[in-house]
Amino acid sequence: MVAAGVFQFVTYACYFNLTPLYPEVSVDLGLNAGELGTLIGVGGIVSVLVQVPAGSGGDRWGRRPFFALAMLMLALSQLARWQSTAPPMLLAAQVLGGGAQGIATVNAWAAVADYTEARPRMRGQAFGVLNANLALGLVAGYLIAGGLGSLVGWRSMSLVLVLVPLAALPALGWVGRHSSAAGTRPGLGTILRSVTQRERLALTLMAALTLAAGQGALYLLPFAVQQRDLGPFAAALLLVPYVVGSVIAGPLGGRVSDRFGTRHIIVVMLLTGVIATTTLIWGATEPLLFVTAFTLIGASVNGALPLMAVRVVAVSNSASVGVGSILAGLRMGQSSGTFLGPAIAGLMLAHLGLNAGWLAQAACLLASLVLLELSTSRISACRQLST
Repeated sequence: MVAAGVFQFVTYACYFNLTPLYPEVSVDLGLNAGELGTLIGVGGIVSVLVQVPAGSGGDRWGRRPFFALAMLMLALSQLARWQSTAPPMLLAAQVLGGGAQGIATVNAWAAVADYTEARPRMRGQAFGVLNANLALGLVAGYLIAGGLGSLVGWRSMSLVLVLVPLAALPALGWVGRHSSAAGTRPGLGTILRSVTQRERLALTLMAALTLAAGQGALYLLPFAVQQRDLGPFAAALLLVPYVVGSVIAGPLGGRVSDRFGTRHIIVVMLLTGVIATTTLIWGATEPLLFVTAFTLIGASVNGALPLMAVRVVAVSNSASVGVGSILAGLRMGQSSGTFLGPAIAGLMLAHLGLNAGWLAQAACLLASLVLLELSTSRISACRQLST
């Protein structure tokens, strides 16, 4: 559990830490907001592609070698950022970082699922705690970027951050050598059929839309701050409320759902996010309302995502596919969100303005809520027919 939290923290602190510095990166590389958003989002595509092989590989050979590979790729991605004087090198950095994020995260979530296999009543809280480590990694990265990055520049900051994933390697000693599905060798077709099961597929799409809303809002924030003539450190500080909401909502929502079920908690979380993102259309100029809205957006996104993981693992699995493979489907959705969020937000900002960007994030959360209701009603109808 501790090792999973460490690797989750380090990955998010290093991979997403450029967020407060996006306006500076855009100017340095000669890119507009839409072009930069698309380039940044490429890492999300790579993360999608590695989820299934990384998750099923962790099931078969154990989590340790995949955590080690992820940390080495993360260090290389920071070196590539350091050398990014043109867009192609930053693209290479995003490819390496996206691969590292996908490999580390799917195995971290699978490791927690392994740990709670005999304790299903604490799974929601455990996933919530892991998600809180993710959020803490984000805020650490934001503060480093806002502080160190604003002083020495984003390239030099990236060189310093090479040391962070390397320093995390001793945590490999806390990871068990055993695999969680040593007796099973499902083929790729079996794995894909399992992760695209109707309810799991709906949850995967929900995860993509939900995280897209969160990442899109985070992408828009530094540009909103720039419009008010504030610097990157102010942007980093204003990103903290998002993380505060995430840290509180993840474990708390998980604990409540362990007692009362996940569906109603997810509905509340997503509706809260819709209201908060819509409020920013009129209230982005008011500091207190801005902070409150971002706290609620963080709570919405990172309170709902762990509960989606609980629902994915709970779906019956007659194919005996390992939990890493099962969670890979959900993680593919989440990684798609890391691409969709900045790409959609950047395009809306570049062509229609900031308010259209906020509205797009609310639409993503609303679409996720509609998917939940449609999939839940269909499953209930099928169960009634079977009885």
